[in-house]
Amino acid sequence: MYLLPNLLNSLGVVLSTILLQIPMADTFRSEGKIYVVLAVVLIILGGLFYYLLRIDRKLKKLEEDIIKNNP
Repeated sequence: MYLLPNLLNSLGVVLSTILLQIPMADTFRSEGKIYVVLAVVLIILGGLFYYLLRIDRKLKKLEEDIIKNNP
């Protein structure tokens, strides 16, 4: 149950560490554009996780249907 919060926390730590080491991030940070970049990255990752969860649910449903229909 605690997988998602831990994953997001770890992702935040990794992203902040990476962004602190990139000189271009200083420019984005000073102009306030870093928040736009982070928002886009988070939206893309959120979409990927949602897509994977949907596929997982569909696969589980198909597996259950196969098990029920094949005695």
